[in-house]
Amino acid sequence: MADAAQDEEGRDELAWLQPGHRAAPADALCRIQLLCAAWPELFAAMFLVLATHQELPRDMLAAAIKQFRPDLDAYSREDVVSLLTAIWNGGKSGFDAVLRTRANSPKKVSGGFSWVKE
Repeated sequence: MADAAQDEEGRDELAWLQPGHRAAPADALCRIQLLCAAWPELFAAMFLVLATHQELPRDMLAAAIKQFRPDLDAYSREDVVSLLTAIWNGGKSGFDAVLRTRANSPKKVSGGFSWVKE
């Protein structure tokens, strides 16, 4: 009997992960903040937020993620929407490709060749 109660309680705690679940804005914002803080790598944090909040429009997700990720301060909301779309459609390689095209993206340092001028 106790196992059945624990199983039911566990399902209730994870109900927000079910497809089609529409979370209250305050609940979603709290979870997005926790996910952004739990994963230091930008791609991983954005991927998890997108995967667990598929019912929210990407522009809303972008605004929420920008709020909790200081590494996105230099990017516009539209840039972050583009990154979310790239994650959804192209995974890590799509994310990296879009990140490289943004005007505010960190520039790669040349491969340590002192004679190369940029």
